[in-house]
Amino acid sequence: MDHTKMPMSEVLTPDEKLVADFIKTRTKKVLDDIQRLSKEQNADISEWAESFAYLARTYGRDSDETFKWFKYYFREGMIPANVALPLVVQVYLDSSVDGGFVNTFAKAFKQEPEDVRNQRIEDMKQELAEYIDSDGNLTVYRGSFERPFGREDDASRVIEKGFAFSLDREVAKNYATCWFPETAKIYEVKAPLSDVAWYSNYDEEKTVILLPQNKGGHWTVASEEVVPPSEYGSDSEKAVAVQAYASTFKRK
Repeated sequence: MDHTKMPMSEVLTPDEKLVADFIKTRTKKVLDDIQRLSKEQNADISEWAESFAYLARTYGRDSDETFKWFKYYFREGMIPANVALPLVVQVYLDSSVDGGFVNTFAKAFKQEPEDVRNQRIEDMKQELAEYIDSDGNLTVYRGSFERPFGREDDASRVIEKGFAFSLDREVAKNYATCWFPETAKIYEVKAPLSDVAWYSNYDEEKTVILLPQNKGGHWTVASEEVVPPSEYGSDSEKAVAVQAYASTFKRK
C-alpha cells in the first residue's frame, strides 16, 4: 500500500509540485513512525494518537486517506487492542471516513480489553453522573431528518445504525432541523455504559459515540419526537442553509 506516490512532476505546476513534495515528505515521516510503533506493538495510545493526528493534518479534514491507513494497519493486526478503539474514534473525529467505518469501528470496539472498558465505565460514572438515570443508563439524543428542504433525496442514518449521539437535546434538534427537512425527529436513547465507546462532556456538541444497535449495541429508544416545521428557523436562515447544503454536498 503506497499512498505516498504523487503525480509525475511534469504534469504539475511549480506551486502544485511544492505542495505535492510537502505532503509526500510529511507522509513518509509519519508513516515511518507508525511502522515503528506497529513493529514494537507499542501500547502507548498517546504516541499512536500523535502520529495519526499528524497524518490527518497532512491529508486534510476532507480526505479519507488517514482512515484508509488505519484500516490497513488494523486489518494486518498491527495496532494493539487497547489502542484500536480510541484511535479509530479519533480518526473519525479528525478526518473523513469511508463506508467501511462502522464495521471497522465495531470490530475495534469488540476487541477492546475488558479491563480498559471497565475503567472507562468507572470514569463515566463519575464524569457523566448527571446524565445517568436510576437504572444506570446514559441518556443521549440523536437528530434525524428526511428529504432536506422537502425536495432532496437524502436522509440521515436509520436509528438502529446510528453511532453518533449527544448529551444535549438541543444539539440533536439542531442537527435534525438544520436542512429544513420534510421530516425532522429527535430520539431519546437510554444506553448502558458498556455501549459507550467515547464521550466528551466538554465540547460544544457533547458528543457520545455508541456501538450501533445493528452491530450489537444494547441501547434502546425511550422516545421519538417529531419537530414541527415552525421550529426550524427563519426564511433567511433557510436561504443560508440551502447554500451550505449545496456547498457541503456539491449539489447544484
